[in-house]
Amino acid sequence: MGTIHIRRGWQIAVVTAYLAVTAGAFAAAPLVSATIEPAQITVGESAQLTITNLGTGMEPVALPVVSGLEFRVVGQSRRIEIVNGATLATTSIVVRITPQVAGIFTIPGITPKSQPLVLRVDPDNAIGTPSRSGSFSSAGSPPIIAGGATANGIRMTADGSAFVRLTVPKREVYVGESVPIEIEVGMRAGFVSSLNGLPTLTGNDFTLDNLSHKPERNERSIDGKLFSLLTWHSALAAIKPGIFSLSVETPLTVRIRTRPQRESMLDDLLGDPFLQNIFGATVSKDISVASPPSELTVLALPTQGRPADFSGAVGTFKIASDISSTTAAAGDPLTLRMHVTGSGNFDRVDTTMLEHVDQWKTYPPKSSFIPSDAIGYQGEKTFEQPLIASRPGAQILPGLAFSYFDPASRRYETARSAPLRLTISPSLADSTLNYPQVPASGATPAANQGHAGLRPDHVAAEIFANSLVPLYLQPRFLAIPSILALLFAGGWLGARRDPNDNASVRHRATAKAAHRALAQMDAAARCGDSTLFFNSARSALQQAQAARRQAATEQMTTADIDARLGGDSDDIHRLFALADEAQYSGHEPTAADFARWMQIVRYQLMGEQAS
Repeated sequence: MGTIHIRRGWQIAVVTAYLAVTAGAFAAAPLVSATIEPAQITVGESAQLTITNLGTGMEPVALPVVSGLEFRVVGQSRRIEIVNGATLATTSIVVRITPQVAGIFTIPGITPKSQPLVLRVDPDNAIGTPSRSGSFSSAGSPPIIAGGATANGIRMTADGSAFVRLTVPKREVYVGESVPIEIEVGMRAGFVSSLNGLPTLTGNDFTLDNLSHKPERNERSIDGKLFSLLTWHSALAAIKPGIFSLSVETPLTVRIRTRPQRESMLDDLLGDPFLQNIFGATVSKDISVASPPSELTVLALPTQGRPADFSGAVGTFKIASDISSTTAAAGDPLTLRMHVTGSGNFDRVDTTMLEHVDQWKTYPPKSSFIPSDAIGYQGEKTFEQPLIASRPGAQILPGLAFSYFDPASRRYETARSAPLRLTISPSLADSTLNYPQVPASGATPAANQGHAGLRPDHVAAEIFANSLVPLYLQPRFLAIPSILALLFAGGWLGARRDPNDNASVRHRATAKAAHRALAQMDAAARCGDSTLFFNSARSALQQAQAARRQAATEQMTTADIDARLGGDSDDIHRLFALADEAQYSGHEPTAADFARWMQIVRYQLMGEQAS
């Protein structure tokens, strides 16, 4: 005990000598100024009054007296600079102002010539009051206790340097449900040197999705000590049912004292962290600060009443549908869109849209998501499905349906969109087919029947002759015998020619076309253009079969090729289907798929030439 008293006496003597030397260095005629920061606080917080003297001396300064405010000197510092041989000394005194009641207070000037200062104190109470950065903590929470936990989920480290708070708006969630959360990290100025990573969950029972990389920053005075607050927003999701303990931790680097805290009496006397580090040596240490554990109950989704098309979406949603055009020709591609808006786990929002619709050819839909907040909890997900009408006439696309689980009502819901009406006209390729036409609005069958029957007679125009010379003696007629002679000579030479020469010519033309098609397919495969690749393959096979059978290319249908190839037509039939899919749905094969189809087409083309 004697040693401790000697040390404390030595510390007090050092501080007294330091202040005495500082006060003795001040000369007459000083320049004194005062600032207050922040100028607006709440009840329970503190403001800092800094009195700065610029000169070589400083007379004793009397602290102001204001009803409802408490003034306390917590630190003093001095700085000496030498500029061009001249000595410039600056002395600062730090005063902590603690309000007792709310109101607007006027602090008189430190010197007779100084301007008064104004401090506004709001009636909000306690650290749990919503901060200016948008925190949604509950008001009226108890103050932070070093080394302990409070009801609002705050636990300060043992040395009072930092804390982590996790705010979860619910204590009961469902599997797969997205819950928006807030993570707040408080770091005391001068005691926390660095933040070494983002907040992370301590267990494996939950996932943290879309954590904001840039936190909101705010500063707050807690029990007269300045803290920097960093706030992250994220979405929490549970992966299995049960009762779990939830907590987050953050890695920090703090300054730790090298001697026991009970021997450091300068903390309260010297509130400036810079002065505390001078008179109390510290070392840096990496620590992990965790929030107090919170118990969270996770419920399994009910099996009773679950729709067949339920994809795992949990939240509140609504849908709407539209189409790229309400009028089109048969065979033209259209795009059906479904818009899903609301809040929830959009990563589980999925649908097949339309399948097996009569007189329509459908393709798998593609989706895109546009969030309306930073964590993707709210937004709009759009599905686009290519469609092709196979027959003309008035068509009705059925309404779309989307099923989800609503955690508020604790039951499954199904959102539906209205049917869409379209008008499909005959295509140019089908103009020769006899499709029954739908009469236009306002037209009657009798009016349409007026066009039936024989066409009316027309007066034939008379033919006039410009010359009386017989036709066989006119100059243009004399060229006819020469043309007939040339045609006869050509036919005679063709009859004497070897018939195998025509076959060789056709063979060379077919081979040249095959090599040209293979080169075009190879270029399309290198560029990843699936539409050009499969269209070139289909055209090459049709031309090869047409040349083989000496028929027109457009006459070579899939049925004709199936009959010609027999058992080898399965691959060709699949290739023709992929050509349609690549054109209308953007089918994207891999490099291995390109190589496989290239080998199949090469075999068919070269095999036909060899045969």
